[in-house]
Amino acid sequence: MRSKPWPMAKKLTELREAQEFVEKYEGALGKGKGKQLYAYKMLMAKKWVKFKRDFDNFKTQCIPWEMKIKDIESHFGSSVASYFIFLRWMYGVNLVLFGLIFGLVIIPEVLMGMPYGSIPRKTVPRAEEEKAMDFSVLWDFEGYIKYSALFYGYYNNQRTIGWLRYRLPMAYFMVGVSVFGYSLIIVIRSMASNTQGSTGEGESDNFTFSFKMFTSWDYLIGNSETADNKYASITTSFKESIVDEQESNKEENIHLTRFLRVLANFLIICCLCGSGYLIYFVVKRSQQFSKMQNVSWYERNEVEIVMSLLGMFCPPLFETIAALENYHPRTGLKWQLGRIFALFLGNLYTFLLALMDDVHLKLANEETIKNITHWTLFNYYNSSGWNESVPRPPLHPADVPRGSCWETAVGIEFMRLTVSDMLVTYITILLGDFLRACFVRFMNYCWCWDLEAGFVGHHFMDIPHKGISTIFFDTYSQMHSWAFHFFGSLMTVSAL
Repeated sequence: MRSKPWPMAKKLTELREAQEFVEKYEGALGKGKGKQLYAYKMLMAKKWVKFKRDFDNFKTQCIPWEMKIKDIESHFGSSVASYFIFLRWMYGVNLVLFGLIFGLVIIPEVLMGMPYGSIPRKTVPRAEEEKAMDFSVLWDFEGYIKYSALFYGYYNNQRTIGWLRYRLPMAYFMVGVSVFGYSLIIVIRSMASNTQGSTGEGESDNFTFSFKMFTSWDYLIGNSETADNKYASITTSFKESIVDEQESNKEENIHLTRFLRVLANFLIICCLCGSGYLIYFVVKRSQQFSKMQNVSWYERNEVEIVMSLLGMFCPPLFETIAALENYHPRTGLKWQLGRIFALFLGNLYTFLLALMDDVHLKLANEETIKNITHWTLFNYYNSSGWNESVPRPPLHPADVPRGSCWETAVGIEFMRLTVSDMLVTYITILLGDFLRACFVRFMNYCWCWDLEAGFVGHHFMDIPHKGISTIFFDTYSQMHSWAFHFFGSLMTVSAL
């Protein structure tokens, strides 16, 4: 350092840095125990780093379907994988809700409550015992399922049950409140975390082509066929952007545009009103069918079938009508989601109004049955042939006249609706995607034209529309579980 042509200040700085280095690594630079201790510390540090890495890998392996989602992400990109991540999140939320209801309500009632057959509300009526275990009856949530701990009507009004003096009515109420509270907290936390993790600033309309050029590619794709599809998707996106830019610079006939938009909204309002009237009409018809003895499978499930078909065909109809409005794709998507939300909310509201009419009829019928039972027993026990010394004849709970529990009836209706929506979704996927792909693949060799490039073709997956629609429909299904779990504990199971 003396021979270096440096100023004294720099020499002193270098000297201090060298001294600090020597003091820090004195054990490694020296000999004996110091060097062995340093080697031991370095070995333990490497072991600790390896342990943390292995533990992180173990935590990743414990996450449900993590590796499967990674495989999907490598084949189809992160956009498709985000659907499955959202579904996994919904599954986790429903699993916690099911644990609360199952552990604090169903298990205590089964273990400490009055057993099946002890009271009329926990017993299948004598007239229904013969067919109570038939598959067609159980599929409609009747028979033994109706008189089980899965629905509200099974639970008794005792303040406490069992030797633990467990307050089941209080637990039922608090679990219902906790389900709403936990769902609200978890949704708000997820929204807050997504907001914090978002790094986008400003409007996305700025530098449209530069943004598409440098950020469109998904580097997680590891499949050549998926890469070709992604390349074609980016090319199509550029063409659409160019067309949008050209259309925005054209002079439009504003009067024609306004007329078409008013016409489109009028047609959609007619569809919404017709949908609500149709639901109200079929619910009224179902009340008439419930009084009949022999009804067909369609007549028993007409309400659920109609609501599921409306939910399946009305959104594509709205999209077809929306083509008249000539909105920007982003604006059109917002209008489409708003109309679908109005459709589902209106259908649900109409369904509830019709159910309330049915509930009033059931309550009136129950009061009539109660009065008839009271006066029948009163006249029987006060007849001239009865003596106080003679015990009353036993009456089996299955033979006791009873009315229908309206809470259980509401829970059964929504369970049928949930199952119907699920089946319609599976059938739509089977017919629209799987069978269509099989037909195109195997019949393309002997057809008159190219099925893959022309008519029929493969199902085109519009990622933005499909993603938002998937989230919307899953949220609508989840709303059934949140709002109507009070009437039936089975709602959380169906959500799982």
